[in-house]
Amino acid sequence: MREKRVWLVFIGCMFYYGAMMGVLYNCTGVLISGIMSAEGYTSASLSGYFTARNFVQAIAMLFTAQLFRKLHIKIICLGAGIFTTGAFFVMPLYRDPGMWILSGILSGIGTSLSMLLPTAVINAWFTKKKGTFLGIVTMLSGILGMLLNPVISRYITANGWKPASVLLGGISLALNIAATLLLEKRPEDVGAVPYGGFAPDARPYEVKGRSLGGSAVTLGEIGTYLFILFTVSMTGKGIQMTSYIPQYSTSLGYALEVGGSLTSAIMIGNFTAKFLYGIVCDWLGAWKSVQVFLVIIGTSFLLLSLFGGVLPVMYLACVLLGFSYMSGLGLSMVAVELFDKDRFETQYSRNSMFGTIVTTLLPYIVSYVFDKTGSFRLIFMAYAFMMFLAVVLISLRNRFGVIKQSS
Repeated sequence: MREKRVWLVFIGCMFYYGAMMGVLYNCTGVLISGIMSAEGYTSASLSGYFTARNFVQAIAMLFTAQLFRKLHIKIICLGAGIFTTGAFFVMPLYRDPGMWILSGILSGIGTSLSMLLPTAVINAWFTKKKGTFLGIVTMLSGILGMLLNPVISRYITANGWKPASVLLGGISLALNIAATLLLEKRPEDVGAVPYGGFAPDARPYEVKGRSLGGSAVTLGEIGTYLFILFTVSMTGKGIQMTSYIPQYSTSLGYALEVGGSLTSAIMIGNFTAKFLYGIVCDWLGAWKSVQVFLVIIGTSFLLLSLFGGVLPVMYLACVLLGFSYMSGLGLSMVAVELFDKDRFETQYSRNSMFGTIVTTLLPYIVSYVFDKTGSFRLIFMAYAFMMFLAVVLISLRNRFGVIKQSS
């Protein structure tokens, strides 16, 4: 029974992450596009939702990470579900585009632990192959997005966006309740043993010298924090562009259903990338894995910018764009290597917060450029440049004070 508990907790992580990312993040793009079409709103007028979500998520990380250390994990999980469900349920009440900011605030609070919770749980319950199992957990969000987006797009066409927002909220709440029933933070809390051994504190990487997160902060560590901020957290925000793909397709003259199918292609890349990243991370290490996947993401943006309107290429590019969803997984595995276990939640949340704050204005910038030019081409080219620049910086990481790891 103690061994079986590991797999129940593992399934709970899948349900939790599916509710946070599979429903809230991966299906919002189609819903927002349906709202724009039905209400006649511009992209810029609804960008406040994404900006509020990102900014509040960044600020909330400072507090929710501390709550995660002190409160029972079931309270945290159910609380997140209430906030994210509320973000969907109140949408039909809105009469002005500015009111969508409230949903952004609610979803930002709810998703502030979207990656921290499953990472911390997997880190405690698995003493080996952490990357592989965390990748499997996060795959569910891609599978849900792949299955839900075509259904939701057709549901919006047939019934309108208001019932669709309530339906998405109900699905998210059901997944969170299931996760609440299954999750436990540490095996020792329930008399269980972790997968791979009897030492809960075992880690796949041992740090030469002192780990990051100690009492004294060196210049090298400051360089490392800035490095993570740019190469993993900031550039990983290419994930934000996945929400614009339905709008991208409609700007080229395609129906909303095509946007939904393109989003499903993104979800195929999503769950494929997360599964592959976990395996590659256990094989090559976190930094080299991030480098490989950033090349793939940069290539997707190049294809979208150069071959917009060529539908087969667009589908291929969207599959590759789905690899951007590994950014959170990449940052979490880098954090597992770099930070003391006792300080992991706090340090990981701080770095995630920095990256989120930096990208808070991106929805406004993207929407402004699109409204002025009527095209996403310039935006996609800029993202491609940032991805490839990050690859170069990772190659020079030792100059930024990154502490070497040994496997």
